[in-house]
Amino acid sequence: MAKPEDSKTQAQRWPWIAALYFKDVTYEQFCGGSLITDRHVLTASHCLEGLKASDIRVRLGEYDFTKTNETRSQDFSISEIIMHEDYSTLTYENDVAIVKLSKPTIFNSYIWPVCLPPTNDKFEGKTAVVAGWGQIRYQGYTSELLLEATIPIWYQKECVAAFAQRITDNMICAAAYEGGVDSCKGDSGGPLLHQLDNERWVVIGIVSWGIGCGNKGKPGLYTRVNNYIPWIIKHTTPKYNSAYI
Repeated sequence: MAKPEDSKTQAQRWPWIAALYFKDVTYEQFCGGSLITDRHVLTASHCLEGLKASDIRVRLGEYDFTKTNETRSQDFSISEIIMHEDYSTLTYENDVAIVKLSKPTIFNSYIWPVCLPPTNDKFEGKTAVVAGWGQIRYQGYTSELLLEATIPIWYQKECVAAFAQRITDNMICAAAYEGGVDSCKGDSGGPLLHQLDNERWVVIGIVSWGIGCGNKGKPGLYTRVNNYIPWIIKHTTPKYNSAYI
């Protein structure tokens, strides 16, 4: 999380955030995710390239990786990795994935699912929060504490104009216009969150890619979650029936 020093969050503020780590390396996560059911974590496909379910563990309820039991965190093995079938490693189009936990989690004040967003809103010009344990500056150290940053969501025409690469409607741009506040390496797969008028938090984006971290005029790119609601429901609902979408 490329941001000034006052960016640490509170232990129970984001109870749906998940840390993905390699099976034998419990002290450092490599990507984030969002708990969306008692058995499914929403993340980015690029986090899972070349990996098997047996390679990964998911930690829920974590806050500070240097302390034990301060949040009653729980670790889970993975029974299934579901990457989007049209994910592109070249353009990061369709950079969305789901990991299925080997057993259901039990919800408490530290572990709770986040809601999916409404489908009829682009969220342009609104405020969002990104959270994760990623690098605190480009090519810097990752954070041991969960960090957060409040950032504006760019209008899509601004987003398209900021990059030579093709920006599609499946992507959201968000970062401080003046630079310096952005997601960074290690935050990938984690949530871009927005609070609706009814005060409910929803996950509107998945940390996907960017050029450096916190560079002025180069916002972070996020997978637009509400374009993938049918895909998410298909892969998280038993006996899925497309007639309900």
